[in-house]
Amino acid sequence: MPEIPNINSRDAKLKEIIYDVEDFLFNENNSSKKGLEHLCVCSGGTTSSCAKDGFTTLDLRKNYNKIDLNIESNLVRIGGGVIMGDLLNHLQKHNRSFPIGLSKLPGAGYILTGGVSPLSRAYGLAIDNIESIKGFLGNGTFIYLKKNQINPEKQLIWEALKGAAPFFSIITEIELNTIQSNPIEVIEGFVNLNELSEIIKLSEEFPENISLQWIYAQKIYIYIFAELKNNFEDKRTEEYLMLLDKFPSLEKKFFENFNKINFFPKELNLYELNANNHSEVISLLGEDLKNDIPIFIKCLNEIMDNKPNNSCYIASQQLGCKTKKLNHGSSFFVHRKSTWKPWIYASWKKNDLQEKEVALEWIYKSWTKLKRFYPNIHLAQLHNHLNSHEEEIKLAFGNRMNELKTLKNIFDPQGILPPL
Repeated sequence: MPEIPNINSRDAKLKEIIYDVEDFLFNENNSSKKGLEHLCVCSGGTTSSCAKDGFTTLDLRKNYNKIDLNIESNLVRIGGGVIMGDLLNHLQKHNRSFPIGLSKLPGAGYILTGGVSPLSRAYGLAIDNIESIKGFLGNGTFIYLKKNQINPEKQLIWEALKGAAPFFSIITEIELNTIQSNPIEVIEGFVNLNELSEIIKLSEEFPENISLQWIYAQKIYIYIFAELKNNFEDKRTEEYLMLLDKFPSLEKKFFENFNKINFFPKELNLYELNANNHSEVISLLGEDLKNDIPIFIKCLNEIMDNKPNNSCYIASQQLGCKTKKLNHGSSFFVHRKSTWKPWIYASWKKNDLQEKEVALEWIYKSWTKLKRFYPNIHLAQLHNHLNSHEEEIKLAFGNRMNELKTLKNIFDPQGILPPL
């Protein structure tokens, strides 16, 4: 059986793996009589539930992996199984780029669930850059929707596909805007809690071409990411980056393009990327911390003091600027006011159920403590196998939850796709 990249999913005892979206998937007899649980879909395979014991996985990576860039329009068509690193490699040959996240491993699920990137402040979320979508609704209906050519009865489907696609559709192709590939300056290094506090305060004033990413594992490591575009902007950028000169441990590095950067590289030994570990991650969303930064830092320290093992960490990405302005109401990423996307990562030895329980308990307790700063959820992973699923869905889709339930009932009546 081919390997699913995510360790949790790789160890699952799959019922079967299929590579094509075919009629039999949507055949009524298939789901109801054979007792097929919902279908797991693997686009990149980083999600912990793209394969489960006794479930069928549709692996899009093999037959839906084409990348086609139109040199004239700078639009790129990608299959539903294209990995973000491969997309970047392809675009780089033509001096183009796309706002992918900190990891090059996710597939199209990264885009369809929102897509938060160090470039998002300047270019919006990944979903803001979608031009067209092809695929199948959960009832087997083929869909092809193109931005600016959508009739009113398809408008709600279009909006829901941008943020909530996995619940009622299987997407086989996406057309995306690409962006000019520019040089990047990164300021990175270890900092202490006081320095992190100061840097967060500075970052909430950053212009759109600069963003902050940090990770707190055994120690705290930060990345300040600045896209260099032209002389005027670069001068302004340099003024902001000079404010960081007072932190002695930070180092400046220049990269030819986004593609050359490896965030949180293994050499830092920040956490164990251990093949014997299973893990879960919950992503949150919240607005500027402003005067709450000191209380947040204290809370963060308490959480890290209580982590069950060295593989657990908390990290954060910065949104804002364009993500706050673009497409209000036209997607199911409803928390447009967000500035921060922190995530809580917990890991345990794969067959140690007691350690798993302790690690998940730490995630939930940490989440409860962080809710005052980050009340919402970014549903970058589906957790229908965890107790938190229902609350996560509610906090991810907010006032659009009822619309999503309606779409689910109409377009996935047999529940062949992940449940709400």
